Parts: sequence; C-alpha cells; structure tokens
Amino acid sequence: MDFDSALKVVGEYGSEQKKYLYAFSLLNFFIPMQIIGLVFIGREPPVTCQNPHSESACSSTDVCNKYIYGNEFTSIVSEWDLVCDKSYKVSQLQSYLMVGVLLGNFVFGGVSDYIGRRSTFIFALIGLAVVANLSAFTHSLFFFCFLRVCIGFFVGGVGMVAYVTITECVGSSQKVFAGSMFQGVFSIGIMGFALMANFLRDWRYLVVASSFPFCFFIFIYWIVPESSRWLASQGRISEAEDILLYIAHKNGNEVKKSAIELVVPSKTISSTKSYGYTDLLKTPVFRKEMLIQAFSWFTCSLVYYGLTLSAGDIASNAYISVALSGLVEIPGIFFCVWCMDSLGRRKCMCLSMITGGFSCFLVIAFSQSGEFGKSVSVVFALIGKMGLSAAFSVVYIYSCELIPTVVRNSGIGFCSICARIAGILAPMATSLGFFNMYALFGFTSVISGVLNLKLPETFGMTSPESIDDVENRTTNKQPTSTTMVDSETVHDMEERISMLQNTDTSVT
Repeated sequence: MDFDSALKVVGEYGSEQKKYLYAFSLLNFFIPMQIIGLVFIGREPPVTCQNPHSESACSSTDVCNKYIYGNEFTSIVSEWDLVCDKSYKVSQLQSYLMVGVLLGNFVFGGVSDYIGRRSTFIFALIGLAVVANLSAFTHSLFFFCFLRVCIGFFVGGVGMVAYVTITECVGSSQKVFAGSMFQGVFSIGIMGFALMANFLRDWRYLVVASSFPFCFFIFIYWIVPESSRWLASQGRISEAEDILLYIAHKNGNEVKKSAIELVVPSKTISSTKSYGYTDLLKTPVFRKEMLIQAFSWFTCSLVYYGLTLSAGDIASNAYISVALSGLVEIPGIFFCVWCMDSLGRRKCMCLSMITGGFSCFLVIAFSQSGEFGKSVSVVFALIGKMGLSAAFSVVYIYSCELIPTVVRNSGIGFCSICARIAGILAPMATSLGFFNMYALFGFTSVISGVLNLKLPETFGMTSPESIDDVENRTTNKQPTSTTMVDSETVHDMEERISMLQNTDTSVT
C-alpha cells in the first residue's frame, strides 16, 4: 500500500502524532521572538546630549560626545549609541538576520533531504540555542551582528524542518489542522513576546528569557523519530514500517506489520540517487508548479512585511502595537482552516491573496479622504495583513502537498529562500512612495492569486512521492473507486508484488 493508506491504518492523527505536534508547536512559540526581536531590543529610547549647548541629540551644528538615555528601558541602541548617523545600523541588523534565514533555508533544506529530518533538526536546534543565548552576553557590536546572521541561519533550519516533519507524520485529512496550529502558535508567540518585553525592560534579560527555552527542546530528539515518509521515499521500507508500527502501538491500534506493508515504485527502491535543488526545475510540469509556488512565497513575504512596516504604530503603546500585529493574524488562520477543507487549497490561496491585494488598493483610495479615511486605511492595512497571514498558512500546506517527498525539503527550502529575499527587499519598498508601494503590493498579490489557479488541487489527493508522480498527474479529480486495467497490467503488478514479498522475506 502507499504511505497515506498506511497512515489510515496506523491512525492519521492519534495520540502519538499529537505529541509530536504539541512539542514542535511549543517550540514555534519562541521562534518569532528571534525574528522580530529587534522591535524591542533595537528600540530607541528617549535620548538627549550631555552637552548643554546642543539643541538636540542629533544637532547638525554641534557634535555630541556623550548621549544620555531615558531609563524606561535599555536596548542595543543605548548599549552602542546607535543613534543619529548610526541609527541605520539597527535596520541593517534585521537584514543580516534575514540573510541568515535565507542561507539556513538553502543549506538545511538540502541536508534534510539527504541525511533525514531528525538529525538535521537537532543540529539546527542546538546551534540556535547556543548563538541566541550568546548574543545576550556579547559586548561587541561586530560580534552581535555576526550572531544575528547565525541566529537567522539556524532559525531557517529549525522552523522549516519542524514544519515538514509535522506534515509528513499526519494523515492528509489532518494536515490543515496540524499546519494551521503550528502557524497559529507563531502568532501567539508574537503576542507573548510583547508581554515578555513589557515586564523585562533590560534588553539582555529579554534576550535570555526568549532564547534559553530552546535548550529544553533538545528532548524532541528522543520523542520524535525519523520521518517514516522520508525513509520510505529513500527505499528504507523496513525502517519506515517499524516506525509506523511504533506509532500505531502508541495510538492504541494493535496492527501487524503485514497490514502496513509499503509498496513503492521499483525505481525508488533500487535507485541510490540523492535529490537536491537542481531537480526542482528539470521537468516541465514540476518546473511550472515550482515557479508559481516560489512567486507565491515571494509575494506573501513582501506584502506581509511591507504592510507591517508601512502601517506604523496602530496604538500609542509599542507593546500593544506588537501584540495587535500578532492578534490580527489569528482570524486569518482560523479562516484558512475552514476555507481549505471547504473550498480546497487552490481556491483558498487565490481568495486570500486577492483579498490582501484589493485591501492594498483600498488603502490607497481611503488615504486621501481626511482623518476618517486614514483611520479606515489602517483597518484595510490590517485586513490586508490578515489576508496575507492566511495565505502564508495555506502556502506552507499547499506546497508540502504539491512537492514530492524526495525533494520536499529542498522544494520548501527553495520557496523559503524566495520569501527571505522578499523579506530583505520589503523595507526598501518604502522608498517607492506611498502610492507606488501599495500599488506594488496590490498588483503582486492579485497576480499571485490568479497564478495559483494554474496549480492542481491537492485536497483529498495522495501526496506525490516522486517527481514522476508530478509529471504523470493528469487530473485534479480524485480517482474513482473502480479502475479498469487489462490482464497484462494485472499480471505485471502481481509479479512486482511477489518480488517485493520474496525480498522482504529474505531480509527478515
């Protein structure tokens, strides 16, 4: 049987898979604290110049030899005097982080497809725990910049491999819930970070509080086994079946190994080929799907971060502003949970992107209508972010279902690279001016939404295991329960099954 059928026997979402999901989701609560950490640790406190003759701290006529900062909170700005002509370095640090994430997606995506999910994940997690905690104790700005790149590098590996592992261990009917829960905890983590920063006003204490918990998640290595789907795709059938039997036992389903015998194409069993990024664009159908997905990820990241940066403070209190930016994502995630199972992945992706795009156009329209119009434009900016957050949740699940197992991590890594490039470019979009910036966001979102209609629907379909499965995909409809085949095909299938059974018997 194929892997999805085996999961139905084992249990698509039993107590064992729930344990995996809860562990990875709890870890994801702390990931946004690294990604948006500079919102608080890079925040500029009230500053004046010690020189009494200076009109301001950044006077163009007098040079300030010493800055005096308010005592409401501390940050790297007050630590290294990143004000006036040095203030640009704070925004550079965010770019350094995103460059690190880009590199992490590229490296860990290929590595996890080559050596497996489990080993790659634990290596990235240990690295993240080390460099994130080190950043709280450094007294060198240069070393702090280096650590930001390293944090991004390991965050890119941890987040991506964790998500892929979750979606591979649950049945197709539960992927939406599992993926949405994982993404939803990320949004809750944004709100949790705002609460944490409100009580910990010293930036070093805040970094330790948001980084030290990673050390406790090393236990995941002992409770989450290697992805059985990945093992099966590598031809390691016996190992995959053993893990499935273990999951079935923990789920309370007593099944025999003979009930979940996995059958994969003979070329997958006999081939020792290692797949990587170059395989993503070799074949025509898969190439078209990958390019559309890459553009979707790019657009989601560009518009999401662009709206976040351009909307400004939506409340007078910075901590409330950050909390609301996380809160507004929750409705979008709940919407996509309903939408993906009701309308399907393709239509839900299209609807979310187009909603975000038209919201950007409405921001432009209402921004010219006085104070009331400006307030309405902020609301539409938030609706746009909600739409893009929903699209982000959909695109993760949609891509995991579209990309075959043999290159799934490489494919997700490639798409994540496109998203990270957009994240680096998003702050630069503000230099285009208000109208051009929102017009860019609107057009790219709408175009991406329309392009997604060119992709096949994956709801209720078996996940592809090989690139050949993608190339041979000829219909978006679920196959009927009865399929007519000729006697020669049946005889050939019986011979293949017999060969596999004899091979399995000789090995055991």
